[in-house]
Amino acid sequence: MSSRIHPALAAALAAVCSCAPALAHALLKSASPPVGGAVSAPSQITIHFSEGIEPKFSGVALMGPKGAVPVSRARVAPGDDAAMVVKIGRKLAPGDYTVTWHAVSVDTHRTQGHFDFTVK
Repeated sequence: MSSRIHPALAAALAAVCSCAPALAHALLKSASPPVGGAVSAPSQITIHFSEGIEPKFSGVALMGPKGAVPVSRARVAPGDDAAMVVKIGRKLAPGDYTVTWHAVSVDTHRTQGHFDFTVK
C-alpha cells in the first residue's frame, strides 16, 4: 500500500480545510406587501430579514408610477429586530411600485436589494 495521497484527494481536502467561516448578512426573507404581489393600497411596508438589523443605518425608498413616494424612517417591528417597518406617506394609487431597501445587520454587514409589487 502506498503512503502517498492521490492528488485529487489532496486538492479536495485542501479546499475543504481552507474554507472561511460563513459571514452573516441580513437577507430578505419575506415582505408585506409580498414580493411580486398584487394588493390593495398598503399603509406601510414591512420587510423580514434573516437576522436582526440596525434601523438607524437601514432604510427603504419607494418609487411608483409618478415617481418617488414619501416613506418614514425605518424602525424595527416591536419585539422583532429582524423586521424593518416604514410607513407610506400617502395613499397609493393603482399601479406598479418598486421598493429599494438597504439594511445593516446587527453584526454590521450591509446588504441591499429591491422588489416590486402592484396596487390593484
